Amino acid sequence: MEHVTDIDKKVYLEDCKEIVKTTIALENIVLTDRELTILTEEIMDTSLMMGGDYSKENIRNIAVQYVRSNFLPRFKAAHQD
Repeated sequence: MEHVTDIDKKVYLEDCKEIVKTTIALENIVLTDRELTILTEEIMDTSLMMGGDYSKENIRNIAVQYVRSNFLPRFKAAHQD
């Protein structure tokens, strides 16, 4: 099993949330703060699993891929209150 570097999300979460919020807003997608936090953490985890980090470019690119893959129905179903 390969090792995945674990970077403390708390330090980067707010900046990454703003990147994700701005990116999905371009497609008129609006989430609650709770949903945005969950989505952002998922995107941050995806970035690490791909060997990346929490750079603005990486987070934005992954958020764009989520939008292109029509993530919203899956995401909403997985994270219903």
